[in-house]
Amino acid sequence: MDQEYSRGARLASTSIIFFLLLWQNSYSKKMVSAFLLLLLSDILLFYYEYPLVNMLTFLSRTVAYSLLILAVVPELRNLRTNLFQKLVFIFVLVLNGSMLVVLMDMVPDKFLYTGLDYLFYAYGSVMIGMVIAAVSYSNRYANKISFYYTGALLCLVFADVSSFIGYYLEFDAFYVPDRIFYLLGIAGLVRFASFSRSHKAVPQLESL
Repeated sequence: MDQEYSRGARLASTSIIFFLLLWQNSYSKKMVSAFLLLLLSDILLFYYEYPLVNMLTFLSRTVAYSLLILAVVPELRNLRTNLFQKLVFIFVLVLNGSMLVVLMDMVPDKFLYTGLDYLFYAYGSVMIGMVIAAVSYSNRYANKISFYYTGALLCLVFADVSSFIGYYLEFDAFYVPDRIFYLLGIAGLVRFASFSRSHKAVPQLESL
């Protein structure tokens, strides 16, 4: 897939879906801000090879994903976990953190610049937070609203993992799943934003 065409298609898709979000007029400030940052990062992708722009792209997406997590934090405040679940959470956290280190070590020298490792770890940590938020939200509510939120965030994570493999490890075939998962992710966010979130936790699922 031609790189410029792919990036242009990504920007066009994000723009169209962002206008759909505005058109349905049922969004939060966090969601709009997250979409604006995703739009900004898609524009920056055209100059991704420049270290400063690369850095700004990492920052914009890190903040955007943080906002997507914060959008549901008030609904997760009373989530209860037992000791076993906490141990599993710590294990998964350590495992994913170790994977981040391994992935960073796989980045070819030609892509490296001062500070990339810190940006990458921050970005990866937020992605891990997205997975935790998505699974926690799904477990707490187990309804159509949580389905779209969980699906959207997981699709964004899959898209970014595919993008990493495609760009940094230079396997161009991974750009296809990157674009597909990204489109599904942002479309799912718009659908999630369309719901009135006055739902109640499922009692037997209120604990993870």
